[in-house]
Amino acid sequence: MAMMKVSSRVQRALALLLFVCAGSANAQPHGRFEGELILKVLPDGRTMELVKPFDYLDSHGVEWPVPAGTRVDGASIPAAFWSLLGAPFTGKFREASVVHDYYCQTKSRHWKAVHKVFFDGMTARGVDGIQSKLMYLAVYRFGPRWNFDADACFCKGCPVCANPVVKRIKHYKPKYSAADFDELRKKLEAGSFSLEQLEDAADYQLNTEIFARR
Repeated sequence: MAMMKVSSRVQRALALLLFVCAGSANAQPHGRFEGELILKVLPDGRTMELVKPFDYLDSHGVEWPVPAGTRVDGASIPAAFWSLLGAPFTGKFREASVVHDYYCQTKSRHWKAVHKVFFDGMTARGVDGIQSKLMYLAVYRFGPRWNFDADACFCKGCPVCANPVVKRIKHYKPKYSAADFDELRKKLEAGSFSLEQLEDAADYQLNTEIFARR
């Protein structure tokens, strides 16, 4: 009888442990910035130099260090969005924009991961959900890309083409299109599209732009 009581207690304890572990697995912890961001304005009035090392640990535990002496100018965020969404070195965008700028310069990591960490950093700093997604879509669609394949599949919304034309591109800086951005913005505000679906829409726009220039 004593054995049965112990067994029941163990079972309850295990059930509680599994519940706690499941809750932890489903949690979405935010990333965190480490170190104080100190920027020195250079003589041109726009370029900033990082005075001491700065680091970001993203929500997946990946480290994004930025060394002292790094020079950034906010160019990784298209200037067309500065007045609409916020300048890169102001407010809650500042830390995330410095990390984003540095890795867009070095191209030392995948372009998509670099744009995604900008979104991750904005979330960590408490930027409004809609605003952070809109800013992310802006850099995803109109920010630089490197070492990627453009896919000339124009059957929007259908299964992947069997034999699409693929063009390998070393580096590309998209041209700003107010119409394209407005399309993405309206889809975001509609609330019926996931972030992945919005990325697909942005990719379609960009692929159309690239192959239209051939």
